[in-house]
Amino acid sequence: MGRTAVITTPPPPTALRPLVLPRREEFTAADGLRVVLVEDTRVPFVTLRLVVRAGSAHDPADLPGLAALTAHCLTQGTQKRKSFQFARAVEELGATLEAHANRDYSTVSATVLAENLMPLLKLLAETVTAPAFDPEEVELAKENTIQTLRYQRTQPAFLARERYAQVLFGKHPYSRIAPTEESVNAMTSDTLRQFHASNYAPDNSLLVVVGAVDAAHLRQGLDKAFERWQPRGVQHPPHEPPPSRDRRTVHIVHRPGSVQVNLLIGHLAPRPNDPDFLALDVTNTALGGRAGSRLFMNVREQKGFAYDVGSHLSQHREASSFSMSAQVRPEVVGEAVQEMLKEVNILRREGITENELESTKNYLNGTFSIHLSTQGGIASEIVAIEMLELPKDSMETYRERVQSITTETVCDVVQRHLFPDRMAIVAVGEAEHIQKSLEPFGEVEVRPAS
Repeated sequence: MGRTAVITTPPPPTALRPLVLPRREEFTAADGLRVVLVEDTRVPFVTLRLVVRAGSAHDPADLPGLAALTAHCLTQGTQKRKSFQFARAVEELGATLEAHANRDYSTVSATVLAENLMPLLKLLAETVTAPAFDPEEVELAKENTIQTLRYQRTQPAFLARERYAQVLFGKHPYSRIAPTEESVNAMTSDTLRQFHASNYAPDNSLLVVVGAVDAAHLRQGLDKAFERWQPRGVQHPPHEPPPSRDRRTVHIVHRPGSVQVNLLIGHLAPRPNDPDFLALDVTNTALGGRAGSRLFMNVREQKGFAYDVGSHLSQHREASSFSMSAQVRPEVVGEAVQEMLKEVNILRREGITENELESTKNYLNGTFSIHLSTQGGIASEIVAIEMLELPKDSMETYRERVQSITTETVCDVVQRHLFPDRMAIVAVGEAEHIQKSLEPFGEVEVRPAS
């Protein structure tokens, strides 16, 4: 018998297939609510995202967590239905409806069979325009929030993210990633009502609808469901910009009993609508954004310092950040930091190879196409375009823009936006076991975990 040939190299990737997206249509409902509709008849479902520019960045300085608690309580009963009645009404439609807040905005998300869209719009309108903020429901939500916060404060990853945000964003609201027990206890039903009345308005909102519905039918349902929602002229005063960095610093959060060290290393990055952002995202993916990346192969595979290591480029409306993360043993923390910084320096000095760049671009374009295969993925992309002030055709042109990035583009963007000698190093662990190893990297500050 003859031998079977063994293929040692994978075949080259095929050319990009055309990305066919459903047509988008925009209109304004009678109440002034801007609507983006994507008619998608592939499945008999409809996905909705009602987005309000009222995120944690809009919390009063003395009440962090107010936007999140307000969003949570939207679905805990309305002026027409108690919490259990509202939940039952949603369940009877075979729908989902939930609300949450992030740094830049609050979102009420829903999915439903197309045939039940009109009654769901009624429930959506109740949620947004007439929440009850029942004192008992608010108190329960506060208790749950405090319990969650107490648990988070025992977790080293949370403590690292908290200190990292404080160091990078300074007095900007992005520096707060969670409420305090004091702020939660200070909130009342009236506090939530006031925040809701000041921010939840059609002229401060956007509705994204993806699914099997035509514009005329949708407009008719919206005009009826939201007929009493009135514009309020919501204003967003500017925030103090994050501080600039001109040197590397080390920030230790002393956590007694830690057997590992949680590391976050990085600095501010361009806003998502910056022309350099996409090339920087490609660079970040090659550096530490996926398995097989440079950080993965060095810190995990070759050195064995960490099981989980990578890098991330955040996307926020007013300021973004680049960060490298790892969880390492205290005895190798200095070496791990050195290797992570070294990989950024190598990128600055040598750039990226053609094979590495092509592999990264194929990965990004593949995951993007998968993301857009669902109604939720399309809706999320449209929300990002609108809330982050991205070009209107960002979704349609994404893959071609990724393909256009060259090794020269990466070299250029690294020189402008990645600076190892200006990064903040945050380490959560036992200070006495890691401080000496971290002193060579910059001035060290030590704080307690509490």
